[in-house]
Amino acid sequence: MKLTGGQILAKALKAHGVQYVAGIPGYGSWAMVDAFLEPGSEIPFIQVMQEQSAVHLADGFFRACGRPMAALLPAGLETSKAVCALATASANSSAVLVLSGDKERSLVDAAKTASRGDRATLCKVDCYVNEVDAIPEVLRQAFVSMLSGRPGPASLALSVSAQIGTSEAKLDFSVQRQANLKSCPDAQVVSNAAALLCDAQRPVILVGGGVINADVTDELVKLAEYLHAPVVSTSGGKGAFPDDHALNGGAIGRLGSTCGNCLLSSADLILAVGSRLENVLDLGWGGGRDSALAHACLVHIDIDAKQIGKRHDVDLAIVADAKLALDAIGSAITAAQRTQLATRRAPYLKEIIALRQQWDEQVELLSNSDCAPFNLQRPLLELRNWIESDAIIVVGSGGVKGAVHQMFPIYHPRTHLTCGDSSSLGWAVPAAIGARLAMPARQVICLVGDGDFLHSLQELAVCVMHTIPVLFVVFNNSGYMSLRDGQNGVFGRHYGCEFNFPDGKPYSPHYAEVARNFGLDAWRVEHASQLKSVYQKALKSNGPSLVEVIVAREGAGPVLQNDLSFPAPQYAR
Repeated sequence: MKLTGGQILAKALKAHGVQYVAGIPGYGSWAMVDAFLEPGSEIPFIQVMQEQSAVHLADGFFRACGRPMAALLPAGLETSKAVCALATASANSSAVLVLSGDKERSLVDAAKTASRGDRATLCKVDCYVNEVDAIPEVLRQAFVSMLSGRPGPASLALSVSAQIGTSEAKLDFSVQRQANLKSCPDAQVVSNAAALLCDAQRPVILVGGGVINADVTDELVKLAEYLHAPVVSTSGGKGAFPDDHALNGGAIGRLGSTCGNCLLSSADLILAVGSRLENVLDLGWGGGRDSALAHACLVHIDIDAKQIGKRHDVDLAIVADAKLALDAIGSAITAAQRTQLATRRAPYLKEIIALRQQWDEQVELLSNSDCAPFNLQRPLLELRNWIESDAIIVVGSGGVKGAVHQMFPIYHPRTHLTCGDSSSLGWAVPAAIGARLAMPARQVICLVGDGDFLHSLQELAVCVMHTIPVLFVVFNNSGYMSLRDGQNGVFGRHYGCEFNFPDGKPYSPHYAEVARNFGLDAWRVEHASQLKSVYQKALKSNGPSLVEVIVAREGAGPVLQNDLSFPAPQYAR
């Protein structure tokens, strides 16, 4: 049977389990997109309103379920518009397949080459196909690259001739499952790690985003219970260890919890799992960046050898799959050792519980406040009361991200998705759409500040056109208040952060009205008495919905654990 290159690609994508392609069908990819309509190779196409939203959407899809989705980018310089989205996916170990049409390589001009260069730098593999028969094998290689080791994006460009050309060859569309490429830990290193963990007086397990991709929650809980050791998390690792577990020590970092930071800073041994250790109590910008970890023995587990020792001196390195490593360490701890540890660390466990209780009391004071406009904590924790325990929370950048990291309970892996340290504005809205496509039976809630929301609110149209029921909660304080507060802390003044009229009065669109114009059910909340009823109505909506929450500009954000020691110019000191 004769097939075009576009049909071959579509069949191969389906064989690899790709359920959706998102993007804008620009010139150069029409033959590819047309093939998605052919019987036997149909793939639903999600038209986005802006190029980088396609990559963000596929990013959210992967993070919610662990399966890659495809994003279609136009040919030419248009691909440069998605560089930020690719950087976000790469930094957060998200496997996104980027497709594009292309001219014949001999005709590629200098500008086009530059745009592909950016993409190649950010992708684990950047493939170009000019031969129809090569499409299945090249796609297979792209999937192997995306999903082996630390996950990341892959790019596949098809020339126009490859898209429209035909082949009668019997092509293999089966997915050849790659051999088990998971890296197993060295037995002696595992034994050494188990001995260090058992000998320590105040061990702490620190988890980052890598534990989510490794699907390591069961092994993590078992090891923590064997050791009677608290588990603290970076923003990326939130959800890997249940927030309602007695050994959950809370969030760490400048926007972490008092209990998490106290436990980490007083630990004599830190077992870091799946974390790049970039912002682990690195609370300043000066010479003291490493002081928080320098005092403790550091055991670092990561599948990417380049991340170990990159920022902090390591006493014991384990380059391995986190799931296999934690399981091996747990198996190396004998029943007799577990019994001894339960007795010896009983006072430590009491301290962990007391520290967590003190933090919870601080959070409770904030969450019970009925002040108007709101702080962030009150509407966030009210929302937690009405959503399901496995609801997927997609969080934008800024103060909302910090507040959620600090005090919003998360109970399951892959239910707390953030843009990570990249703080990419405009990520949350399309990522939430992708998460709902990935997990259609789950509630998906997008929590986003108004400044972030303005970067991608046009994607509300995608939800309405495809009836994708996401609840968007927009926290409106008329500006980038996290940036303003940082400037005030360093310089005593701020610039370019508030949305104001010339007379200084706050400016803001009525986001609930904007959402209704898009076709969403939408409400605006200004008083605590409205929260319960509005949330319940929004969650019962049959389609996408939006709740606009008016938040105070002053003192409404996350609780800072220290002053930001940002290097200031001489005149500001």
